[in-house]
Amino acid sequence: MIQNIMMPYELKQRLIQEHLAEPLKEKCRIRQIEDILGQDEAVFRILNNLRKDRPKNIVLLGPEGTWKKDILRACFKKVQYEGSSFFKNGEFIEYYPEKNYSDDLIYTTLFGRLEEIDCASMKLQRLKIGLVTRANKGILYINNIENVKEYVIFKLVDVLNEKKVKFGKIRISEATPGYLKRFLTEGLPADFCLAVNVIDIKSIPEDMLTICDIVSFKKQDKRVLKELIKKTADKGLFYIEDDVCDEIASVAKSGEDAVRILQHVALNALKNGRSKIIKEDLKA
Repeated sequence: MIQNIMMPYELKQRLIQEHLAEPLKEKCRIRQIEDILGQDEAVFRILNNLRKDRPKNIVLLGPEGTWKKDILRACFKKVQYEGSSFFKNGEFIEYYPEKNYSDDLIYTTLFGRLEEIDCASMKLQRLKIGLVTRANKGILYINNIENVKEYVIFKLVDVLNEKKVKFGKIRISEATPGYLKRFLTEGLPADFCLAVNVIDIKSIPEDMLTICDIVSFKKQDKRVLKELIKKTADKGLFYIEDDVCDEIASVAKSGEDAVRILQHVALNALKNGRSKIIKEDLKA
């Protein structure tokens, strides 16, 4: 890769200073297929699946810091408007349940709920749409599936199988609008592709695994990390010496970790009035 060294020094310094507010990790974020490095097999499997008339649900398995979600999103954008894509009218919906979230919050966020609101002297029913319905004809990406209780996962499996979310036995008032009564009795559409990101496959119940395709991501090797570091430095208008690139690649645990280290040494270079990253910047 040819790094950006032809730009006049003063212009390069000004441009770097203007863009310091945007971290290097944003500059190297995967936005299209061409940005992906070292995950050819995973990309092939995802694209092949998403191009099917009925895409299968996906488990993204592999080490942290390999941008699994960003790669999936890039693949989704690639196929969304191809031919008669399943995803033509869908969205890429993301959900990050945390350990401190209540089970009820996770449940209602995913599946929605019926609320009663006071309006003058009447109680009106209002339906809050869940993420499974928002993801209809799209992808629902769940990052921390290990934070979701099994009974919620089983409900999710039911929704995936039935392609709609139902609200069970609920009281419907006379003031409830007709269209809402129909949704409450028949259910809301939820025909989507589920994608979950995991490090340990054991955190997923067998009932869900049986309806999913497992896509494994590789740990990025030193060659891939070096290419990523040079590419990111170039986008940030920095020049990085090969021995610095080698050292970062040898200690970085992942692509994300490599970019984090690069961000640190790039700031050290700037403090010394340089857009060239040298070995001394690693020691600062």
